Amino acid sequence: MNDRIHSYLDGEIPLEALSAEEARLAARFQSTLSAGLDGLLPAQVPDVSGAVLRVIEQPSQASARPRSAVSAVRDALGWVWQPRPITFRPAYALSGALVLALLVALPFALDRGASAPGPATVTEADARIFVHFRLDAPAASSVSLAGDFTGWEPAYDLHEAAPGVWTVSVPLAPGVHDYAFVVDGERWTPDPLAASVDDGFGGVNSRLSILPPNTAL
Repeated sequence: MNDRIHSYLDGEIPLEALSAEEARLAARFQSTLSAGLDGLLPAQVPDVSGAVLRVIEQPSQASARPRSAVSAVRDALGWVWQPRPITFRPAYALSGALVLALLVALPFALDRGASAPGPATVTEADARIFVHFRLDAPAASSVSLAGDFTGWEPAYDLHEAAPGVWTVSVPLAPGVHDYAFVVDGERWTPDPLAASVDDGFGGVNSRLSILPPNTAL
């Protein structure tokens, strides 16, 4: 069988394209094939629909096989990344916000506590005690106070608390202080109620001793 007869049997060319001899050979081949097929095929085709349905309904072998590690990891990642709704409860949200605020503020509070200076300690040298000064000078129009605590400048003015009675309260550090009153801006007068000391210029000053606080007598 040549290529032209083979092409005719395959349906690629029509019968008219064959020569008389090629047409005769092609007819013989067709007759032989038909007889052979009639002997091979059964007289009645069996119904296989039930068997097909049973095969379809049975689970496939592929689905019955255990999943591989790669498939399990892929399914787990898919569950993690799958979007899902999140519900916030007000009480839980408020508690979380308070915890977060405490965590943020705690380092700053610790830092401030470590760097903040402690309470100032008052020593006996820094302590001040108010001393009440008084001078009876009925004829005076003004009275001032000067001493070693003012550089001997009349820095404190006394006020007339009663007719002829001049007073002032001055904060002084503990220790021994010399002082004097200045009447009418020119007359230096010692305190008649205090101890007298020589001022070194032929005059007299007054002396006052102040004990530190909490000192037992």
